[in-house]
This record gives sequence, C-alpha cells and structure tokens, in this order.
Amino acid sequence: MTADHITLQLDQLAFAWPDRVVLQRCTTALKAGITWLRGPNGVGKSTLLQLLAGALRPLQGTARLLRPGQPALDLHADNPLAWRHAVFWCGPGAVAYDHLSPLDFWSFLHGLYPDWQPLAVVRHAEAFGLGPHLDRPLARLSTGTQRKVWLVAALAAGTPVRLLDEPLNALDDEATAYLQDQLAQAQEERSALWLVASHEAPLPADSAPAQEWRLAP
Repeated sequence: MTADHITLQLDQLAFAWPDRVVLQRCTTALKAGITWLRGPNGVGKSTLLQLLAGALRPLQGTARLLRPGQPALDLHADNPLAWRHAVFWCGPGAVAYDHLSPLDFWSFLHGLYPDWQPLAVVRHAEAFGLGPHLDRPLARLSTGTQRKVWLVAALAAGTPVRLLDEPLNALDDEATAYLQDQLAQAQEERSALWLVASHEAPLPADSAPAQEWRLAP
C-alpha cells in the first residue's frame, strides 16, 4: 500500500505505566508539514512521541507510515530497523552518548540514517553557533548547547518523520528564531512530517499555521 503524500496513521494506540493509564485509544491521521501536539502536562505527549519513535511498546494499537511510491511501514512489523530508519526522535532531556563530541555524535547518527544530510549538518551547526564546541564531550556542554546539537541532527536526519519534544527548551532567542524559521520552511515544503510537542508555538507568528492535535486528559 502506498500514498500520494506522507501520512502517519495511528490506530487505537494505548499505553499505561504501572500506576496509571497514559494514553487510551489514540487514533488519527497526520499529514506532512508541522503538527503541533498540545495538551496539559501528564496527558501523554512525551509518551506518545516515544511510542512513535519505537522506544516504548504500546499495550495495544499500532501506527503505519505511508509514503509516495514506497511500501507501507508498520510500527511493529518484523523489521523494526526499517521503522527506525524512517523516524527521528529528539527528546526533551540530555543527549544520549554524552561521552561523544558533537562531531562524533553526528558521525554516529550518519551511520544509522540512510538519507542523512552532511552538508545540512555544517549549515545548521554554524547557524546555531556550535563552532567552538565541536570537539568537546557533550557531557561538558550546557543544556542549551546540547539541545542545539540534537536539533542539528533532527534537521539533517533526512527521515520522512521527525518527532520533537519541547524543542525550544533551553534555547537562546537567536537559536529559537532560527529553529522556528527552519520549521516554517519545512511547513511550506511539506517534504517531511513533523510532530512537535511544545508549550510554545513552534512556528513564527507570520508563517503558515501549524496543524494542531490536542490530547485530552
């Protein structure tokens, strides 16, 4: 099964921690461009992104990725690596493998994502002002600088789906404006599907509005 445009179909996704139910029967179809995932704290936004990244396994339900001219991908198919190659997740916390430098971190990711864009890494790293930090271990960088390193990876991953969890956290004003500008371009080009969980608007006020999906308690 193929599609005329990138579509992420969620069907009855449910998840619970040992002490509480977080998501109940999430069903929707997301399209290319920016979708702003909204809802109060504790409603399951971060959990949903981790489910879609393959970092958590739902109690029930599934997700399916449809792309033009390509076979459909199922979240729990026999080849989970194919799903991970198609979905990039940028979480809200510290960068994993923080013993690596930014250059080593990006090089590691280059080996994981078939459509990785090395020239985009150079461009975004320069725009985020990361030049002085490229050879330092991530663990020695500030929270905001680590966030920039991970966002460079998200912008350069080349995957059809990008998941951003609170991407504006710990960013200075200049970095925030740059990221919002890049997302506004992604919204216009619609060459990828971006699901962005954020307490702040992910796009500049004068850009085309993001699609919204609000999770209810």
